Amino acid sequence: MNEKKILRSNLNIQNENLKYTEDNISILNDLIKNKIICVYIPLKSEIDINDKLLGYKKILTTYLDNKTLKICKYKKPFKKNKLNVFEPETPSAESEVDVFLIPGLAFTVDGKRLGRGGGFYDQMLKFYPKSLKIGLTSNDRILKDIPTENHDILLNYVFTNDKYYKSWI
Repeated sequence: MNEKKILRSNLNIQNENLKYTEDNISILNDLIKNKIICVYIPLKSEIDINDKLLGYKKILTTYLDNKTLKICKYKKPFKKNKLNVFEPETPSAESEVDVFLIPGLAFTVDGKRLGRGGGFYDQMLKFYPKSLKIGLTSNDRILKDIPTENHDILLNYVFTNDKYYKSWI
């Protein structure tokens, strides 16, 4: 979609080592308590709060397998894949996920997400309709609207550094 491409090119996606408030970290930890969570290994432009997560049953991440995003154990060492995204060097496949923490270039308060344009997360998330989907971002990446397509998956929550929004999906 051309609108999304234009929107991506106009975004300033620098990471300013943003800190999440203790209140927001606490709320997020309550949501993931005793759950199997899937995190992302952040790029320089993405929010990194993995070291603040507590109380989960198991931590997973994603890896690219034949142009498809799949789930595996979060296990070092990491390597860069062909899209320059870090993933475990030797992924061991997993399938059960209660909560996904999801990066993005921008979000709306009602759960729309602007990714990098490959559709990898949307393709994967459609297989997990009952899993909780949480976007992580900063206040300056909350937009009034983002154009959507039929395959786009809406998120249940969007957390910024000091606010959070629950969508009604």
